[in-house]
Amino acid sequence: MRHTKIAHASPLEGAPRLNLPSEYGASPNKEIIFRISATGRRPITFRIEGLPEGLSLKEGIIRGRVEKEGSYPLRIEAENALGKAEKNVTLQIFPGSLLLTPLMGFSSWNAFGFEVTQEDMERTAQQLLSTGIAEYGYRYVNVDSGWQAGYGGEFDATQPDPEKFTDMKLFCRRLHDKGLLCGIYSSPMLVPYGCDMNHEPRPTGTTQGEPDPVWSEERGGIGTVRKEKNNALQWADWGFDYLKYDWRPCDPYNADQMKRALLETDRDFGFCVTVRAYDLYHAYWEKNCTSYRCGPDSHGMWHYLLKSYRSYFDFIPYVKKGHFFDMDMLDIGDCTMLKKRDGNNFRYRAYTEDEQIVAFSYRAFFASPLQISCRLESLSEFETDLFCNEEILEIHQDALFSPALPHLIREVNGGCVHVWKRLLENGDQAIAVFNLGETEEKITVYLEKRFRIRDAWEKKDLSEGNQFSLFTYPHTARIFRLKEMPSVKGRLAQKAQIDEK
Repeated sequence: MRHTKIAHASPLEGAPRLNLPSEYGASPNKEIIFRISATGRRPITFRIEGLPEGLSLKEGIIRGRVEKEGSYPLRIEAENALGKAEKNVTLQIFPGSLLLTPLMGFSSWNAFGFEVTQEDMERTAQQLLSTGIAEYGYRYVNVDSGWQAGYGGEFDATQPDPEKFTDMKLFCRRLHDKGLLCGIYSSPMLVPYGCDMNHEPRPTGTTQGEPDPVWSEERGGIGTVRKEKNNALQWADWGFDYLKYDWRPCDPYNADQMKRALLETDRDFGFCVTVRAYDLYHAYWEKNCTSYRCGPDSHGMWHYLLKSYRSYFDFIPYVKKGHFFDMDMLDIGDCTMLKKRDGNNFRYRAYTEDEQIVAFSYRAFFASPLQISCRLESLSEFETDLFCNEEILEIHQDALFSPALPHLIREVNGGCVHVWKRLLENGDQAIAVFNLGETEEKITVYLEKRFRIRDAWEKKDLSEGNQFSLFTYPHTARIFRLKEMPSVKGRLAQKAQIDEK
């Protein structure tokens, strides 16, 4: 039995709705591929006002380059046979302004593991579009580890395993033609995670040579021959837009070698540092990384979920707009890699449906990147509803950005209820309630003003007041959006104005 109700998603039905953050960032004079995400019955016609010189709109995709720094207000319209939607979006063209809101997309690891192929990724990209999932803002398609072989090519950089990826440049171009963006994985370690240490040719990271004794010996260590620039130029030449950079422990020196190399290319790169980006180095992460991770891998199991959830606490003071704390790819749905790790022959279902809602909710509410990582061909209706709730994603993509802060932590007598609050750019508030314990708990949330209270998962208005109470069941999550109501004096003034008219 599932306790949390969630609304049904109909991505390709009804009047149009634009699912876009109010700000979109890019660097000056670097390629922009901005697909306008809109649910609703097809065909949809898009129009735009305020597009700066260097950009054009075709088939719902904004493309081009903007040379001059600045903020450019856009008015975007979407129209179909059933209605029209409008949205104001400010295009922020400044160095380092990519991913002002958390990344949304797909990551290959939990779905395909080290067996990932170009065919897998191109098929997944098409499924994001055909299912309508992309219309909620999932635009990055990220290749995790498993693609690598030895060094070579024009730039003397890591090349793809030819049995898995036959043409990286063609792969990126095909995704870009669809308006989607491409991500790749690497490491400064001599042999990245997810690769066979004994495979020939030996899969490689961004360094070569003898291991440098300054750094950890993990996975053969970090080499003394630096090839960050070589690899960055190769990825840019192929057309990638994002790098997941993975080693342990993460340190600013090795991160900065790669960051500088990426900045010197002609492409905008999102830059995620993982897997142990300790808070000791927060000053670097919160300035230079679009996201950073310091928690466990996603495993689809409750005790790992709790570890991941609690990893956010140490980073609350450091999360910034455009620099988000990554809580790893989603472990929801048909995750073949997790199934193999578990050693069974059945569809992986370690989580209950309520626990899957928890797994999605804390990532969404804490503004972690959201990366689906399951096989989309076997997506259930429940999973589609979970991934495609525009009211939850609107909170996740809120461009203010105000971090989630604890409002109430109650851990007594075996119970564990946490209440979190976020401020939103239009003046609303968002409240998340997590029951992470094993007992049913009644909780009352006291508010400083009178609000209209809406259940964002169910997409249903509940009540009005300066407090609300609910019973919470073990391993569940609820998310509410609160709109401030006018005071009695304010309501009387509004009534008087209406009467005068």
